Amino acid sequence: MNRRQLLRLISASGLAALARLASAQSYPQRAITLLVGGAAGSNPDVLVRPIAERVSAALGQPIIVDNRPGAGGIAAMVALAHSVPDGHTLALVTMAQAVFNPYLFAKLAYDPLRDLEPVAPILTGGMVLAAHPAFAAPTLPGFVALAKTQPGKLFVATPSLGSPPHIFALLLCRAAGVEVTFVPHKSGTEAMRAVVSGEIPLLVDGPVSVAPQVKAGKLVALAVTSRERDAVLPATPTARESGIDAEGEAWMGIVAPAGTPAGIVQKLNREFAVVTNSPEMRAQVASRGLRTLASTPEAFRAQIGADHAKWGPLIRTAGLTLD
Repeated sequence: MNRRQLLRLISASGLAALARLASAQSYPQRAITLLVGGAAGSNPDVLVRPIAERVSAALGQPIIVDNRPGAGGIAAMVALAHSVPDGHTLALVTMAQAVFNPYLFAKLAYDPLRDLEPVAPILTGGMVLAAHPAFAAPTLPGFVALAKTQPGKLFVATPSLGSPPHIFALLLCRAAGVEVTFVPHKSGTEAMRAVVSGEIPLLVDGPVSVAPQVKAGKLVALAVTSRERDAVLPATPTARESGIDAEGEAWMGIVAPAGTPAGIVQKLNREFAVVTNSPEMRAQVASRGLRTLASTPEAFRAQIGADHAKWGPLIRTAGLTLD
């Protein structure tokens, strides 16, 4: 390469860098669409709307929530993957959509590691193992001891096959060395009803669903899978506190289509971090049994990769499939 060619290359690279910088500085230029793989009023929808409202105010453009319910959030992820990567289409991604789905569906229409650009994690929280008050073992060690005397004979209700509560329950039982029989239901409400009525003795679900039943005396919480005790169940020990090395939290985050300019991703990351780090948002989220999260796009990408390494083998070994 001669001197003239080198100068042209440097000039072209500089112009491209300036163009990317200008794009990030002028972003957003219009309303942003936020795809949510759940119906209006669903848990993901309710959780992300107040965060989106605050980020919208900071960016000076509306963030319009576009609900795409059904198919486990797959429709939202496919729509995102096929959108223009200019930062004006984003999606709320759950751990199921970013990590679990490739192992549950043989012909998934998107590749989370290839098609999604991690922007910012926003929320995280564990699951709860709960029991009917008449259950003979109201602690996690007691449950483990009882399950070992009756392999496969204890029934555990979960919201649906392959749902995060179901997969977290698999982790808990694998770590405890026990075998149970899972009873998936069409919804968390149905699973809860089965345990509160005494039809099934045990349940795994999110804290915000379980806590009101515990306070009403209709359920007993044995343990949470989160790294620390949950704000809505402060008296319930973590699995690790109870001697079982089974820590797992289900997170949600913001993603863009692959190829979105780094400057735009960084700008979005900063604004979401400001909102999720605010005391007001932390308190609001804690009331729903969750914690806010904030990290860099690079750290979020690393977390997704680490979760594939952790959960993929567990799902494959269990033989779970949804198609």
